Amino acid sequence: MKTCLTRRSERISLTVLCVLFFVYAATLAFPFLWLLYNACKGVEEFRVDPWAFPQDFFGNIANYGTVFMQFDMLNMLLNTVFMSAAMATLSVFCHCCVAYAYAQHNFRLKKLLYAVAVIPLIISVAGTQPAMYELINKIGFYDNMPLYVLTAANGFGFDFLIMASVFQNISGTYREAAEIDGAGKWRIFLFIYMPQASAMITAMWILGFIGVWNEYMTPYLYLPSYPTFSTGIFYLQEEVTNGNSVFSLDYPKLFAAIIITVLPVIVIFVVFQEKIMQFSLGGGIKE
Repeated sequence: MKTCLTRRSERISLTVLCVLFFVYAATLAFPFLWLLYNACKGVEEFRVDPWAFPQDFFGNIANYGTVFMQFDMLNMLLNTVFMSAAMATLSVFCHCCVAYAYAQHNFRLKKLLYAVAVIPLIISVAGTQPAMYELINKIGFYDNMPLYVLTAANGFGFDFLIMASVFQNISGTYREAAEIDGAGKWRIFLFIYMPQASAMITAMWILGFIGVWNEYMTPYLYLPSYPTFSTGIFYLQEEVTNGNSVFSLDYPKLFAAIIITVLPVIVIFVVFQEKIMQFSLGGGIKE
């Protein structure tokens, strides 16, 4: 009897959880769907009833092409892809270098290095924005994307802590065997340890890519001549709300631009979701 009651209670609890998660998922999906079908409306049609389904769905798909061409979104796409890929790659590589040196080698001031990585995580840096803006101007990185990408070349922070723990869990026997065979330090790092941490590295790179893709403050403050998707939406919103603009009150085209900027990130997450969620590390040698 108790077993039947327990199973019934578990089924009820599971059903309630499924309903709650379904409602939560619906609240996340509804704004995207609302943007999607409103992007396929005309200006007057949207003004009359923004909640109604579009009368000429396929005819107004041209909104995507119109806003992409007239608002120079191709240039924004190229800037966004270059900045996201370059900064994510440079950041992950530098974090891996510092984390590997910390995890697999013993040297003086090793504990101090760990403290340098942890302290910025526990101290608020919100008030340093004016100083950072002044520094970027003085060193010549302002409004220069190739140079500004170099600011991602840091090896400390949360990613360092993650990669240090990953490299610490890889047996040092690999390095010792490679050194006996005459392999150099860079070869050991690049061809032995990096491949074994590839799952975590890939996940970190994808998350870093998405983070830079969605970054708004950085290109807005430091790269005014290099508009990205995030800043481009802001500029388009200003034109839509401006009564003298070509896009004045043309909210369907604004929604179409938002869909264009969000869709690549959704595709990346769907394709690589297993990599993002995969935190296990395999090795051929057990200690």
